[in-house]
Amino acid sequence: MEKNKKLKAQLPKGFRDNSEDSIDIRNQVINIIRNECEQFGFKNIETPALEYTEALGKFLPDVDRPSGGVFSFQDDDGQWLSMRYDLTAPLARYVAENYQFIPKPFKRYQFGSVWRNEKPGPGRYREFIQFDADAIGISNNYIDAELCVIVARIFKKIGFSENEYKIKYSSRIIWENLFKQIEIEDMQIPAVLRAVDKLDRVGINGVKDLLLKGREDQSGDFMEGVNLKNDQVNKILDFISNKNSKDDQLSSFEEYLQNYKDLPFEFDPTVVRGLEYYTGLVFEVELTTKVVNDKGKEVIFGSVAGGGRYDKLIARFGKEDVPATGISIGIDRLIYAIEQFDKIQSNKKPLIIIANLIPEQISNYLSIAEVVRDEGYACEIFYGSNNLSKQLKYSDKRKASLVIIIGEDEIKNKTISIKNLTVGKELSKNIDSREEWKELKAGQFIINKDDLIAELKKILG
Repeated sequence: MEKNKKLKAQLPKGFRDNSEDSIDIRNQVINIIRNECEQFGFKNIETPALEYTEALGKFLPDVDRPSGGVFSFQDDDGQWLSMRYDLTAPLARYVAENYQFIPKPFKRYQFGSVWRNEKPGPGRYREFIQFDADAIGISNNYIDAELCVIVARIFKKIGFSENEYKIKYSSRIIWENLFKQIEIEDMQIPAVLRAVDKLDRVGINGVKDLLLKGREDQSGDFMEGVNLKNDQVNKILDFISNKNSKDDQLSSFEEYLQNYKDLPFEFDPTVVRGLEYYTGLVFEVELTTKVVNDKGKEVIFGSVAGGGRYDKLIARFGKEDVPATGISIGIDRLIYAIEQFDKIQSNKKPLIIIANLIPEQISNYLSIAEVVRDEGYACEIFYGSNNLSKQLKYSDKRKASLVIIIGEDEIKNKTISIKNLTVGKELSKNIDSREEWKELKAGQFIINKDDLIAELKKILG
């Protein structure tokens, strides 16, 4: 770097900072999810952000090799490490490594950041938080249905009604049967499934282009097609519109769902999921409510969760085929939806700020702060300028509920002035002049020092 050259304060592309309100909503959502999982007997585990690259495998959509879709570096022993792109591949490694020690069946849930080294775009980030719930060692498809019911209960607890979302499901097996009938080559299958998975984004004509020669997206980038024959493409498009295909897994899955007829489940053969490790049932949760996008156009919000059965993933580590299934929720995308549809409000603790008017009184301010904190309230002392006006402006920006003011008069009279900023804002709306405001001291009142906690409980609860 050149000497004296200033650094540019800039986020890397595809990453973002999170506000206090978003973090608070996220914590509320995580608590709802955690409670639902534990009520169904799922236990929490955590795996590290880094895995050996070969352990993650070549399963990312839209790329043919891990280094094309993940962030990787070479360790000092020569082995390549990558940041996880989902929570499922690390789980497969964990189960294989600890197979003899874990209870079987093994039901786990996990929250964590994942990273995709992909082209960022609107709403498409390179780092995001996922939630996963998985069941290992159960071949009965009732467990697949149970995972979908758990997610439905989560959405209900968050505040989404049954007409605001739907859980769509299908099976990779019915697609495999189709591929055999129309003689799709094995090496073409992943690209075909990725093309079908883009139906919501590119429409039926876009899928057709991707199955044929390819298509150019809105940015001008050209995506190569699968180069299928016209009759193969036509049979795939006919299959997409046909909702009568069934197999044994789907029948068992639907038998379980008969007990939850009030929940919005729907069979949809276009649900294939982009990841290549799925082997059977696949499912996706879609918000059907409309939002206005960056271009001012009203669109369906779309997918916020998905998953499926991956019975052969753990066998990559030398184990026998182990039945496994799981579902993921994109936490960041779900929180964005929650904020768009105003489903959960930020629920931060009320903040009390003690104005620091007389530096020599710091011991007094500290003792009051400790009493307030011991009652469970958030409290801070202002350590900047002694100017009260500046301290009140700071308190307003911090969205504090109350300001405790102890100046010379309060010390002399053993009193405390409390300024209720919320009430003050309402009163100030009807005050026309600065002189009137100063005279009224909107929202401010005086109490005896010994009555502080009782007054706080009266105001804040």
